[in-house]
Amino acid sequence: MKSSFCCPVCGSALERGEKILTCENGHSFDIAKKGYVNLLLSQKSKDKRHGDDTAMITARRDFLDLGYYLPLCEATTDAVLACAKDGDTLLDLGCGECYYTAAVMHEAEKRGIFLHALGIDISRDALIYGAKRCRRIELAAASIFSLPVADDSVDIIMNMFAPCAANEFARVLKKGGRMIHVYPREKHLFELKKAIYDTPYENDVETADFGGFRLISEKRLTYTFTLKNQNEIHELFMMTPYYYKTSKEGQARAAALTALSATADFAVAVYEKL
Repeated sequence: MKSSFCCPVCGSALERGEKILTCENGHSFDIAKKGYVNLLLSQKSKDKRHGDDTAMITARRDFLDLGYYLPLCEATTDAVLACAKDGDTLLDLGCGECYYTAAVMHEAEKRGIFLHALGIDISRDALIYGAKRCRRIELAAASIFSLPVADDSVDIIMNMFAPCAANEFARVLKKGGRMIHVYPREKHLFELKKAIYDTPYENDVETADFGGFRLISEKRLTYTFTLKNQNEIHELFMMTPYYYKTSKEGQARAAALTALSATADFAVAVYEKL
């Protein structure tokens, strides 16, 4: 059976065996028991630890399961399924624990839409959680800047809070295909920053202009949610990049919080490949 991934060494198609992927040139990649295949070429990275660490991934999984980002999950799912048709290939780039991907797959099934889903993340620990969340997503550890995916083979891309390698995304996406790009706006989690920083700052909002793509729509989603205890606050803090950039004094301030009302501020942008 043919895999939807291609060989990261030579670019050839991969055939899927019981526990292995192989290409016609003899390159082979074991399928881990935990549900993913490692297509990350180690020599292309100087860092032995790829992606988010286990503590951050666990915190993000547990926080997302609390439901505070459910409005974003629903908005993203609606954006994907608005342009999806039966048999489409969906590729989530920077899929993490597959919280959003799995939600799309479950809702698509309810609507009678069959999607072939792929997920790529540089963190193998995140993919282990992703495989547990939804077994119908084909998962690979790989870099989004060097995708083990064939040209013009994908109908829809999801890109949630991850870097956007526009040229590489355009290579694998079919003409007229859609990219759902989600990123934080300026007010996102500002109250958390006020609690931990002496001089809090708003997020820099990216310039959403990607070569080879046309912006079709952009929805801003802003709401307030309240964390009820220190454990919830710690999970949110741990899943953000702020945790490792914060001084010991700032971390102590976060640890002293017993409740926190915070702003969620997202953009859900839909692009079409030209």
